[in-house]
Parts: sequence; structure tokens; C-alpha cells
Amino acid sequence: MDHSDLIDLLAQLTSDYTKMIAENNRGEDYEKCTLKIKAIQVEIDKRKNNINNDSGQISMTTPPDFS
Repeated sequence: MDHSDLIDLLAQLTSDYTKMIAENNRGEDYEKCTLKIKAIQVEIDKRKNNINNDSGQISMTTPPDFS
């Protein structure tokens, strides 16, 4: 998944998260959304650090299983 796809996914999940808060829906879907947002943020930070370190290689971690 490239960087722009990650940003798009983060934006969509943030929108979903905000909607759940507005609806006071803090159940299992809210928790999954929170974990996904955090995982994407970690991946973006990791990629940013890899670029800043001029390592030339960007590795993608396996996403957690949310099923």
C-alpha cells in the first residue's frame, strides 16, 4: 500500500471515528476503528523515519487481524 493510500484510509477511518463519537457509539466497532487508526499512524511514522534516515528501503508491517 502506498503512502497516499494510507493517508486516504486514515482520513476515512477518522471520519468514521468522529461519526461514532457524535452518535455516542463506543462499542466494538469504535475500538476496532481506534486500533486501526493507531496502526496506520505507526506505519506512516515508520515510513517517514525510514525516508528521513535515507535507508532507501521502506518496509510494511503486517496489519493486525481485527476479525
